Amino acid sequence: SAPTPASGVDPVAAAPAVAAPTEPPKPDEGRLAQQIEQRFADIQAKRDHFSVLGVPQDASRDQVKAAFLSLAKVFHPDRLPPSLPHLAQKMTSVFESIREAYEVLHDDARRKSYQQNLQGAQALPKPPAASGGRPGAPNSARADTNAEDLFKMGEVYFRKRDFLAAVEHYERANALEPKPLYLAARAWAVYMDPSRKADMPRAKQWMADAVRMDPNCDRAHYQLGVIARVENDMDRAERHFREAVRANPKHLEANQELRLIDMRKKNPPKKGLFR
Repeated sequence: SAPTPASGVDPVAAAPAVAAPTEPPKPDEGRLAQQIEQRFADIQAKRDHFSVLGVPQDASRDQVKAAFLSLAKVFHPDRLPPSLPHLAQKMTSVFESIREAYEVLHDDARRKSYQQNLQGAQALPKPPAASGGRPGAPNSARADTNAEDLFKMGEVYFRKRDFLAAVEHYERANALEPKPLYLAARAWAVYMDPSRKADMPRAKQWMADAVRMDPNCDRAHYQLGVIARVENDMDRAERHFREAVRANPKHLEANQELRLIDMRKKNPPKKGLFR
């Protein structure tokens, strides 16, 4: 998992809420604003993880880590000066793309899978062919150029419990078109992966980030509700399930969870004689 450059702060924590600036940005802050805008444009242009970190494809893990830490000193959301509050969301998206690049390239298995996907994408014809790709083929031309299709392929892999491939597709969707939904999906795939228990706290933080970015992200609320239920924090679980249903009244699973909670309230488990 990625090192946390700021002590005690998750790297993707939101920039603090700030009042409207009373002074114009300083020259170095103006340069930072240009860098943020350029980096955000790079995300839209779908730069690969190696380009994001500025490292060669044969870079060592130490080189990847050093590049990440160097970029984090500039683009960590906590570094955003009060004079640039309008760039807070872009700064968060930029840092998320940097951290995603680090986490993929610093993990040998994920890096190998990513490079194979890159090579597969490069081998595809640039213009979409009329007979392009079999339905459901993960490397079809459209799936490599459309965030929604990447997300849908991630859903397919998740249902197959191929968490590594699911995370990879969710990450690529989010890098191409940053959305709280894609971030929440990625977080859940990491959380559910038995081989990534150490990343559970980070996955929970991503879900919280998704809710902060979009309070109506029913998927993130539902996932946080399930986690709270598993942790036996039923008050918090109920709050998240109710928020999920508020955002999406047709959310089947959240409605089921609330019905179960209501049933338990009406028929609490019998306890001892005195309690």
